[in-house]
Amino acid sequence: MHLSFVFVNLLLCVMSVSCVQPKRIADQMYVSFDRARSCVRRLNGTHEIGCQSSTSGNSGRMYMIDNDQEFNSYITDTKLIDSYRSFIVALNVNLFTASYVDKLMTSLGSKLNGLLLYLKSSSSRPDYFSQDDQSPNHRYSYYLNQTQVVNWNPQGTGLFFRSFPFPMMFIDEQEDYERLVKFYRQFNISQSTPTCGLELNTFQNAAHTSKTCMRRNGISHSFIDSAETMCDPVGGRNIYSKLPQSLTIAPKVRQPKSVILILAATDSFQMFLKAKGTTGGAQQPATALIIFLSLAHLIGQEQNEFNQQDKEIIFVTLDGDALDYSASFKFLFDMKNGNFPTGNRNEDPIRSEHIHSIIEFQSLSLTDKLSLYAYPSALVNQTFIDTLKQNNPMIVSAMPDSPLPPASSQIFLRETSSSSFPAYILTSNHENELSNHYYHSFFDDPSTLAINISSLEYNSTTEFSQWVKRVVEPFAQTLIELFVGLTMNVTIKQEIINNLVYCVLKNINCPLIHNVTNQTTGNGFDPFNETSLPFSINTDPISSTVTFPFVQNILSYLLRDRMLDTMNLTEKACEQLSKNDTFRSYTYVGGYTPSIMSDAFFSGYCVRSYSRSVSSMSPAFVIDNYDLSQTTYPVWTESRWSTISLRLFIIPTRKHEIVTLVVGILLLLTSFIVCLILRYYTKISLLQPSSS
Repeated sequence: MHLSFVFVNLLLCVMSVSCVQPKRIADQMYVSFDRARSCVRRLNGTHEIGCQSSTSGNSGRMYMIDNDQEFNSYITDTKLIDSYRSFIVALNVNLFTASYVDKLMTSLGSKLNGLLLYLKSSSSRPDYFSQDDQSPNHRYSYYLNQTQVVNWNPQGTGLFFRSFPFPMMFIDEQEDYERLVKFYRQFNISQSTPTCGLELNTFQNAAHTSKTCMRRNGISHSFIDSAETMCDPVGGRNIYSKLPQSLTIAPKVRQPKSVILILAATDSFQMFLKAKGTTGGAQQPATALIIFLSLAHLIGQEQNEFNQQDKEIIFVTLDGDALDYSASFKFLFDMKNGNFPTGNRNEDPIRSEHIHSIIEFQSLSLTDKLSLYAYPSALVNQTFIDTLKQNNPMIVSAMPDSPLPPASSQIFLRETSSSSFPAYILTSNHENELSNHYYHSFFDDPSTLAINISSLEYNSTTEFSQWVKRVVEPFAQTLIELFVGLTMNVTIKQEIINNLVYCVLKNINCPLIHNVTNQTTGNGFDPFNETSLPFSINTDPISSTVTFPFVQNILSYLLRDRMLDTMNLTEKACEQLSKNDTFRSYTYVGGYTPSIMSDAFFSGYCVRSYSRSVSSMSPAFVIDNYDLSQTTYPVWTESRWSTISLRLFIIPTRKHEIVTLVVGILLLLTSFIVCLILRYYTKISLLQPSSS
């Protein structure tokens, strides 16, 4: 009896220890890489693109390929390939091209169970890295029905728009790369020793097309209490702002050709996402956005001159144009339906006949020359072009009616048959090639703008910030000369540009955003300290996206009514003003000193501004009963996912597996023998109660 009691207690102790320490055992089995980037699934009206794993993840023997010689050696080694059921290939990012990927898929077939890219160090990045098409957004361009195609992005691989039957992930941290290499070299000595295996888990909820996925969303929400959303429509917010004094209120009627639209984008895309990490977009769209906001400051600074004119300058940011110009389609859809501007219905709506011209900043880089495209030539104001070139020798005008680069203006021209107004696009390119070697890639970081991000301070004057000043001042001067009729020196404080560069490229939780917002709004940026402004594909709903409140608050402040800067208004007086004005917004803020022209400074300022924010989701998701398989409008959606993980483990040799199996069988037999001995000597039956 005593022996059986001891045995049972020992068994319970072993079981309890194994139950309370499962995490430690798992940690010993796997090495996790939590900072890896992942490729996800996206869909449109006709097909799906991107990557995903099976529900439990894809695993296989790891094989590391660092250069072209190792690549060719691997794909021709049939003995090695035949010796394993599946492979996860770790590939140097410099080899990530359509050619290399296709060769891997052909050589390994179904044995290729995943692809892990790695960056050895920041100094070893590729000279070119863009997974966008060579002709970006060609599916909905202005030249859709024409044979002329310009490869603006000649190094583009187009891999972003392909569908892969296996997961892909990317290690871009040097510490993670060194860990990966350490394990690989330790265990991959020969086929007679244990080898490294990898598990990639990037299972995606969505599949097939946007139409299928959105239908499944509806079915799930109808029949399941805790419904699981499969995918979300691509779309963020279109934001527009103008000088708050320029209102056209009924019965006053807006005059034709009286509105100038100035455009910039706030989105980009990357093939590989990371929960916490840079999204790229330093050249496109961040550079254009910084110039856009700096120009808004100069227009706001000289607002007394503009308010005397019959022209309205409206600043517009579009979010969603990186994927087939979804945001521009939505903007024009709202305009055609009398919903631009949104808000107070007493404000006279703006239609295409009211637009005088469009000015767009797009794909700008730190270059000595900037290209100005103007279209159509029959409507172009040559005086504007000549004056701009005279004021800024950096600008070179493209040949009349030259093909337009990828830009939102293409959709504005296409939807209005290019017969209503001209479009001017300022961009950086050379002989019809974009200057950005990392177009739509997370490698498009501040280093491409000659900025050392680690040493960048709030008021650092960099080569880039000085370049922005040289671009934006002549542009504002040209607008004043043409639309106000005055020749004057227009200057912006270098400090303002420095602050914008720091906030956008390094830390959105910067002093500037707190200066131009109230305390409640400002506190919303605290969780994003030391985070650059994210430029990625946004989806609806966008409650967690910080880009839009950042842009809207700064833009509306820079275009505020400067008359209130001279009034020492209290917060209560500011609230009272808002009750009597349904067209403009009023906010009591601390104030951004470099932007205040008054000699007197107060503890707080009442900001009167005009700003609107509307959904940029494609009209396809707004129109009732729209068939999402149609191609009238883009219908991009992004899949949802629950788990993204990358883990390394050790695959034992065949000999080790056999030894483990034999030892396990011996232990099982031994346990049966022990039980029989205990039963014999203690007179206890494990199946029936004891006779004692």
